[in-house]
Formats: sequence, structure tokens, C-alpha cells
Amino acid sequence: MRESMRPGFFTADQVERVKISIGVNAIDNLLEGGIEAGLTHLFYGDRGLHNDFLRFAVRSQMPKERGGTGAPVILIDSANMIKIERITEMAYELELEPEEVMDRIYITRAFNSSQTYDIIMNQMNSFFSRVPARVLLVTGLPNLYMEEGMTGEKLQQMSHMASNIMKFTLQRNLFTLVSAPASPKSKNVPAGGRSLASNSQVHIRVEESKSYVRYILAKHPQYPVRNVTKTIPKATGGTLPLSHFLRVEECEEE
Repeated sequence: MRESMRPGFFTADQVERVKISIGVNAIDNLLEGGIEAGLTHLFYGDRGLHNDFLRFAVRSQMPKERGGTGAPVILIDSANMIKIERITEMAYELELEPEEVMDRIYITRAFNSSQTYDIIMNQMNSFFSRVPARVLLVTGLPNLYMEEGMTGEKLQQMSHMASNIMKFTLQRNLFTLVSAPASPKSKNVPAGGRSLASNSQVHIRVEESKSYVRYILAKHPQYPVRNVTKTIPKATGGTLPLSHFLRVEECEEE
């Protein structure tokens, strides 16, 4: 066990905080460096946020000397977010081999809420025992529960899963992202309510329009509530080079 992870009392300057870029400058600026190991980051809101998850799944595989983990990614996907063409584009952009990148993203999917619960509660140890991953992505955690209809028992299961993800992330010092849609009752809170929100240290709400994406940092153990906006470039009507599309998510902040 690393010295910094042993039990005891530490002052703020003794705590080792390791961050890696998510690959989107707006989010990196919002979080003052990127995704932090050991914290569970909950993204909720418009579905377009999964493009950022895909980018992180690719970028995090870069070697450590280039700002990545150099390790595989485990993806528990209930949002059906995988897009092979986007992964290929992002890999080429980062000078990585697309087939190698895709081979290092280990995907498991559930088809109902019971399977989701079993994967989160009973199978994650097995996944990480077999795969030396440093990144955990859990997309659409409450989606299947919402489709089946939320009950008191299902809300309790949501709480158990969210708590287990947070504990697992801390114990293994993982870079963890969880996604959820916004609540049908209010865009300001994630679906799954307090059961999900109370077990994530970092909350980022994502609002998307035709011209911009806004990221709102709604909760963080260190930083205040604040937001950043990323402009979506308008189409010019002509034929654009491929490099334009590969860099669209970076252009505003450079």
C-alpha cells in the first residue's frame, strides 16, 4: 500500500492528489486539472455528456509520460454509449492505434435492473482482479431502473450500488465516472435522487444546446459551485477537413 494511503491523520499539503485530463479543456479547467483518483465523479444531464466519457476512455489509456494511466478501462454500460467510429477518431487524434484502444476497453452490459445490481455489487472485484484497469466508467446507472419503474426497493438498491462504487473507487484509488440522466422532476438533480447523489463526491450537471455545452460544478469537496461553457462551432456549409471534426471538442479552450 502506498504511504499516502495508510490510515492516519494528514494535513492538506500531505495528501497526494493525482489528476488526469479528461481530454476536454472546459471540464479540466472546471476541476482544476481533471479527474481525480479516489473520487467518484457523477455527470448528469443531457446525453451528449457520453462523448466526454468516450474521450476519457481513450485518453486515459495514453502512457503515464503523456498524462494517461497506461492501463485498460472497465465500462459498465447501461446507456449504450459505445460508438466505434468516435473511438477510432479519438484514437487517431491522440496518435494511438484504434484496435489496441478498443481491445483495452472491457465492456459489460446489463439488460434489466437485477443484472445491474449483480454486476455492481458482486462482480466488480472479479473484473479488477482479471484486468489491471485504473479507470471505471458506469454509464446510465439508473436507466434500467427508471424504465422498469422506481419503487422503494429499487431506490434502496440504487443507494447500495452508489455506495459500493464510491467505496470501491476509494479502496483502489480509481478514476471513476458515473453518468445519469437528469431527474424528470428537476434538471438540477440526477435521476436516482439522494440515493445516487449522496454517494458521489463530485457532481457535474451538463446542459447542451445547438450552440454550446455548459458544465456546472454542483458539488465538490474542495471547490465552489461554478460553471464553464464550451461553444459548439457552427457548420459553414462547405466541406471541412477531418481534423476539424476530430478537434471540435478542444477548439474553444485553446
